[in-house]
Amino acid sequence: MLRSKIELTVKSFGPASPTNGARRAEATGLGHIISVIIKPAGAAKPSATATLIRAGGLIDTGASDVCIDYRVAVALGLDEIDQQTVGVVGASVPATVYMGILEIPELGFSEIMPLFALKVRRPTHDVLLGRSLLEHFIVTFDGPSGLFHFSRPIVSYDTVEFDE
Repeated sequence: MLRSKIELTVKSFGPASPTNGARRAEATGLGHIISVIIKPAGAAKPSATATLIRAGGLIDTGASDVCIDYRVAVALGLDEIDQQTVGVVGASVPATVYMGILEIPELGFSEIMPLFALKVRRPTHDVLLGRSLLEHFIVTFDGPSGLFHFSRPIVSYDTVEFDE
């Protein structure tokens, strides 16, 4: 049984980490939703009707990429970079790949990344947050408490270059 709201625990470690703390995320019958912002990576096209779009992003550990409703891409005038066929439950559908900025303020996340635009209407969300986003975090889900935990990996000294 899903609660109407759950706590989303956000923790970061290492250099330049945002403040630790708990956040709230909506839980629907289909999963856990977190607020996201989508923006163009460069200058918006003159035909764009918006400079940014705030939407609900469904956390989906089974999805490979971040997918958006195609109307979001059109409204923002995002730059098209590719056409691909992607698998969805029970089918394959065409997707246009756009380059855009995905921001998740509660996680201190902002990055330019490929966004797969599908013409499949989802009733509860306009953004699907797959592993291309989740790979930036250590993500755990505590089933009994209904808590998602996001943490930033600690920077290893082996990967940091030092001046000698």
